[in-house]
Amino acid sequence: MRVGIAGYGNLGRSLEGLIAESNDLELKGIFTRRDVSEVSSLGGEVYHISDLEARDDIDVLFLCFGSSTDLPLLAPHFAERFSTVDTFDTHASIEKYKADMDRAARSGGNVSVISCGWDPGFLSIIRLYASVFLPHSAVNTFWGRGVSQGHSEALRKIKGVRHAIQYTVPRADALTLATLVRHSIDDTDRHRRVCYVVADEGDEDHITEEILSMENYFAGYQTEIHFVSEAEFLSQHRSISHRGRIYALGNSGKYNEHRHSLYLDVEMDSNPDFTASIALCAAYAIERIKRDGGVGAYTPLDIPPSYFALKKCKNVNNYL
Repeated sequence: MRVGIAGYGNLGRSLEGLIAESNDLELKGIFTRRDVSEVSSLGGEVYHISDLEARDDIDVLFLCFGSSTDLPLLAPHFAERFSTVDTFDTHASIEKYKADMDRAARSGGNVSVISCGWDPGFLSIIRLYASVFLPHSAVNTFWGRGVSQGHSEALRKIKGVRHAIQYTVPRADALTLATLVRHSIDDTDRHRRVCYVVADEGDEDHITEEILSMENYFAGYQTEIHFVSEAEFLSQHRSISHRGRIYALGNSGKYNEHRHSLYLDVEMDSNPDFTASIALCAAYAIERIKRDGGVGAYTPLDIPPSYFALKKCKNVNNYL
């Protein structure tokens, strides 16, 4: 399969590394919006993003752009020309984003797998299974403590921000509550947002205001904003780890006397590496969807599990 990478941050770099390890993928290029001379890859050829317009040698294009503004603007354009995989992670906007991508992919006869990372993506599948298989269930997801790539990218989009990172931190009271009660806890009651920002002098006030009002990211959350020096940031905030936990409780019986529970805990030392591995499996799923005559946009919930394992497992029945 011939693949390309559009956007070259942490996720793009992780994808390049995994593609290099594969014996059935050919990287046709890394495409960046930056000056090509400023991008140092792991070995792949680097081109300007505008060069994609003339390319017809890419079977699947990985879209490694941020979810806050870039993917909604750029991804439909690329979906008209290529089959694509992305990790769009603004949960509240996925339905609209899928509709936009579906129209674009269908117009070009392509397949786009959207929101295919560890969450949304892998944990979305577990949430669905837990919700429908456990009787009378309630599911709560906790992210962190760890670095949110999407939220950090949203911070860096703010004018006057030179460096930024956001740690998602589960609230201790919510973690305890999720093990005891069978009802969903509001996301804003489950997490704290902890931001460390290196800002241009004098811009702190407007940056703070913009962070706290950012819908789907910080508005409504318990949010801490710490302005730090560049030296402190570079020495203390280089982590790319993350964690995800799912608590699902259910009950059955005449008096709900039978308790059922599911607990999943995923810890990743490298958020982009884990995300890239899942996105890579989506490229193999596209092969199978195309073979079946499919077109349009798909989330991981729309794809049979065995399609992700097309090149990873010789016999998926071994997992039955």
